Amino acid sequence: MLCLNLFALKNETVSGQCVLLANQDLSNLTLSIDPLRQTDGTHVIAEENVRWNFVGSIFIEKNSPNRQKETLLRPAPAWFPDYLSGDRFCSLRRGESKGVYLTLKIPTETPEGDYRANITATAGTNSASLPLVLHVYPLTLPEERHLFATEWFSTAEFAKQHRLAAGDDERFYHLLKVYARNMVDHRQNVFRIGLDAITSRSAPDGKLNFDFSRFDRMAAVFWDTGRMDLLETGFVAQFGKGGWSGSEIVFDQFPVRDAEGRRRTLSGEEFLPEFLPAFVRHLREKGWLDKTVFHIADEPSDHNIMAWRTASDFVHRLAPELRRIDAIETPHCLGALEIWVPKLDHLATWQNAFEAVQHQGHELWFYTVGIYQGGSLLNKTVDVPLIESRLMHWLNYRYNLRGYLHWGFNAWTDDPIKAPGEHRGDGWHVYPVKDGLLNSLRWEQMRNGVQDYECLWLLENKIAEIKRNLHARAAAFIDPRQRPVEIASRVLPDYYSHTQDPEVLYQARRQAIEETVALDQSPRVLLQTTPPEYNAVGKGCVIDLHGWAEPGTTLSANGESVPVAEDGLFLAQIAASGDGDIILEARHNSRTRRLQRHFSFVSAKRQ
Repeated sequence: MLCLNLFALKNETVSGQCVLLANQDLSNLTLSIDPLRQTDGTHVIAEENVRWNFVGSIFIEKNSPNRQKETLLRPAPAWFPDYLSGDRFCSLRRGESKGVYLTLKIPTETPEGDYRANITATAGTNSASLPLVLHVYPLTLPEERHLFATEWFSTAEFAKQHRLAAGDDERFYHLLKVYARNMVDHRQNVFRIGLDAITSRSAPDGKLNFDFSRFDRMAAVFWDTGRMDLLETGFVAQFGKGGWSGSEIVFDQFPVRDAEGRRRTLSGEEFLPEFLPAFVRHLREKGWLDKTVFHIADEPSDHNIMAWRTASDFVHRLAPELRRIDAIETPHCLGALEIWVPKLDHLATWQNAFEAVQHQGHELWFYTVGIYQGGSLLNKTVDVPLIESRLMHWLNYRYNLRGYLHWGFNAWTDDPIKAPGEHRGDGWHVYPVKDGLLNSLRWEQMRNGVQDYECLWLLENKIAEIKRNLHARAAAFIDPRQRPVEIASRVLPDYYSHTQDPEVLYQARRQAIEETVALDQSPRVLLQTTPPEYNAVGKGCVIDLHGWAEPGTTLSANGESVPVAEDGLFLAQIAASGDGDIILEARHNSRTRRLQRHFSFVSAKRQ
């Protein structure tokens, strides 16, 4: 019997999809979902935690450029599913289908176990049902975010699409709260406010005074969600003569009004020496200084990096307390940038250079612009497989990238559904409607990917917790990130390779969750190998096994006894089986545990 099977942690928002297929003409077709009841009937996940939406499509005239044909969903021109409609009814002709997206919020207090409900589609006297089964694990998704995620938000597009009249502050801030809530519900924890929210006046003595009230009020909307971790602001410079291709990066001109209200502009060299120290003082007074990151200029490249460095050094001399962040297209920012955000194609190509920056203690994020993510690199345009929006954050974990930046939360065209333009939906993750917005499939999957990151983090954290309580000798052999990185490598072996099979992703996610749960159960074992799992080894070469087992545990690997010291440390060298497997069996009292690692073989040929 067909069934929709889902699994989740407590405090997680989990999603699923199903399709309605009409075997006759149907009108006023709608859905209902029963409350999710635990199998033994002792607990119910209330109706308000379950919602559904019909899936709507947008028209793509031409496919994203530079993509391999097999990495596209299908050829354009065509309609591609993306937005989650607010409609509660639809009509279908015989043979037509309609996608349905389900979203389930699992309350923190939900007991572990299996929950069941029916999804029922009804049109007049016709109805059909699909069973829904949800398994809730005994783990809680942390409310704290361990990955930085920012989607650049445009107040100009916001005002245009919602037809906000000048001075309509009440409606502006009401809608801003709607947007902020949507962002944090999707685990975005970085928000951006431009410096144009701060106004400047010159006093009779020529000194500048700054009005931060609008900036503060906008920032307060996001801080008041209780789920934002960073305020992102800037820019203060831009491309000069020649645009992006030129060698110039020049400071902006800044508007200032005099005591009589007359407007004039000051160059950055004149304005910033007064503004930046005042801005730092204000941020410190508000308690925001340590939570603010500051932009210089967007996307410097090799041909203008020296001009960018000059601007960055100028800002840093005036405000050394501000951490600098920029989307970059060059590896030559050392000494002039605290948070490096290379575009994904550059990050993949210049991987060694950026990893060297990480090793020197700098923070490394990445960003994407869909029409430039060619080949097989992950992408977020509407015409690529949806799984790629989710895998972005497996990539974050795989390479220890602390954040993700995307340029478009709401950079809409005039008609984002029928004419999404050259960026093919990549410029936004939501769609505007009166007094609010509609989510997209890509936005939902981005949240799923950020939650996947937290599942991997939970495993790392559990290993780190055990390591902290070990004798120093045994602890020295444990790397808490190794095991979750191995699991992430199953779905994303490198920058250019990733699975397109959701089941591979789900299996890896389950593995991370179940291994975390198992580390609270006897026998507890931390197994690490050199090389890490999934690496290729020469046939007959031994694998180094090392780790910790709770005292009193006996171990064997591929049938060979592995000695365990009094403090739990074990070390062994074992050849992989003919299938490339290492099977470690652990026994403690009457309990057993089996751990498996898999390796592929390479053959050496004489030249």
